[in-house]
Amino acid sequence: PCRSVLTVACEQTEVLLFDPISSKHIKTLSEAHEDCVNNIRFLDNRLFATKKNDTTIALWDLRKLNTKVCTLHGHTSWVKNIEYDTNTRLLVTSGFDGNVIIWDTNRCTEDGCPHKKFFHTRFLMRMRLTPDCSKMLISTSSGYLLILHDLDLNKSLEVGSYPILRARRTTSSSDIASSGSSGPRAVGSPCHQNDSGPLSEKHMSRSSQREGGSPRNSLEVLTPEVPGERDRGNCITSLQLHPKGWATLLRCSSNTDDQE
Repeated sequence: PCRSVLTVACEQTEVLLFDPISSKHIKTLSEAHEDCVNNIRFLDNRLFATKKNDTTIALWDLRKLNTKVCTLHGHTSWVKNIEYDTNTRLLVTSGFDGNVIIWDTNRCTEDGCPHKKFFHTRFLMRMRLTPDCSKMLISTSSGYLLILHDLDLNKSLEVGSYPILRARRTTSSSDIASSGSSGPRAVGSPCHQNDSGPLSEKHMSRSSQREGGSPRNSLEVLTPEVPGERDRGNCITSLQLHPKGWATLLRCSSNTDDQE
């Protein structure tokens, strides 16, 4: 965040550190993990997290790079994304086990950090937080894009504890804008279909409303339409957000893996 160090995740277990002004190579963490390192996330100006294609996350301190601060265990399948909520100072990870887990890095020990499951959905692929940490976006291998609005990471989401805002197929930005002014409501949702989507009908049974305010962690379900692919099904394999949170870029592949 202070722009003083550039970190690079590499194959062959390495993390490289550079001075971004002088381009000088500062240090190599030669055995950061036991396999290819594929994600790095800074939490503040000294602490950063790394992951590889396994179930663990490692925490590092720039002031003491000879050893990890700790290794975090909690996922049961590959960890695929690391995010950090600057509002609550919680680390947020997602994995192929369908879980989004939050970690209290302020209370770390050598054995790890206190953590709890925040959200679960089937077919989870990627998870991102918007730059202001007000929304969480999740893409799935079943073609759904999930958006949790007015995000509150201090409240774990159990089945039925969040309201559904909308569940719709969208094809253009004008379609999103035209429906953006509607209030919280539940409409015909694709996730009702034989529980093949990320959520089942029982998830929509209850709604949590803050007294005198809008609901926290309201869930919006989108089914982005890919031209020519309406009947083939899609997997949203990649998810990237605009730096100001204005838009999202999706990479989709057909379920038959013959087209992207």
